[in-house]
Amino acid sequence: MEIADIGGATGVFSYWLSQKGHNAHLLDYMPSHIEKAKEKSNTLNITLKSYICGDARQVPYQDNQFDLVLEMGPLYHLQKRNDRIQCLTEAERILKNDGIVICEVISRYVNVFEGFQLNLIDDEQFLAILDENLSTGLHSPGDTSYFTNAYFHTHDEIRCEMEEAGFVDILVLPVEGIGSILNAKQYFENEQRARLLLKYIKETENIPELLGVSGHLMAIGKKCS
Repeated sequence: MEIADIGGATGVFSYWLSQKGHNAHLLDYMPSHIEKAKEKSNTLNITLKSYICGDARQVPYQDNQFDLVLEMGPLYHLQKRNDRIQCLTEAERILKNDGIVICEVISRYVNVFEGFQLNLIDDEQFLAILDENLSTGLHSPGDTSYFTNAYFHTHDEIRCEMEEAGFVDILVLPVEGIGSILNAKQYFENEQRARLLLKYIKETENIPELLGVSGHLMAIGKKCS
């Protein structure tokens, strides 16, 4: 397949897909990420189809060029809805008919769970950030050391944004699922318990009521032919 990895950082997905035999094109906003991605080329002895430093809201690709577009970072880095819609609209433009987009977003409720798991609730600055997360979806850490400026989605929100950009057959799935509210590391230290955890993450991933407990959500859509 011809694949565009938009906001793909240093190319973790691009190189993996290239190893699978696909033609991966990497685009990222940060020049340092693109340079590091090119350095990986020598280490892995793989060259991607293209390396571009660019903006996900205005990508330098042709209409109907790709079978698959990955948006694994841009949507949670764009705090304004119009920017996110533009990003998705560009993905729709460069996809072939019936092409697929796969997006990753951060769950609206991630800081509720992490706040208690990591005892961040003892910090008044964190609580102020958390209150803003829950009321607006915005994550603005200011001068603190917490995660950078971002936007946290609900599952209905990302579905609506993808629909507005023209995608159909949209599916929203949890990435970590119920693992986000557990100390997952301790389960992976035991093979049987790890197998059980993965089993029940899979069995519960289509339950709408549980989507919000996942730290990240994956939204998949198709370009209408």
